[in-house]
Amino acid sequence: MAKYPFLSEEWVTQARLIYTQAEAAQALARDVTLVPVRVNLLVTDVPFPDCSALDAHVDTSSGRVAIDTGHLPEPDVTVSLDYATARALFVSGDVQAALQAFLAGRIKVDGDLTKLLDPRSGVWPAAGRAGPPANPASQPGLGSVAPQGLDVAARLQEITE
Repeated sequence: MAKYPFLSEEWVTQARLIYTQAEAAQALARDVTLVPVRVNLLVTDVPFPDCSALDAHVDTSSGRVAIDTGHLPEPDVTVSLDYATARALFVSGDVQAALQAFLAGRIKVDGDLTKLLDPRSGVWPAAGRAGPPANPASQPGLGSVAPQGLDVAARLQEITE
């Protein structure tokens, strides 16, 4: 399987395809309503030529996860973070690394932090991959991928350099 740098044009295209396939296969829990959130990302220290920062966004306000480059008008929250931290959080689901980065001031948040952190928002597909919750029904969200369906977080990891 081809691998792409996180947030490159090719990676974003493949990530969109993964979410579309997961929705078509009903891998994403059907009885879960995503909490709508519009998140703009300012990712610094990107490894792309002629680019020191990248604008991207995640939007669940339509009831599905939309990821793309560029910023949304009127976001609920804007998050500024470095490339390595963004990759650790969005691809690996390394919440501990994100928490450490936040406490160290490497993640800056402007806007509604509660919407950003709500696990039902679908913003963090890989979060919680260490194991299933003791009572899955008590913790719905995009991180709850139906066992018979596609594992979105694992597929994102597969396509990421």
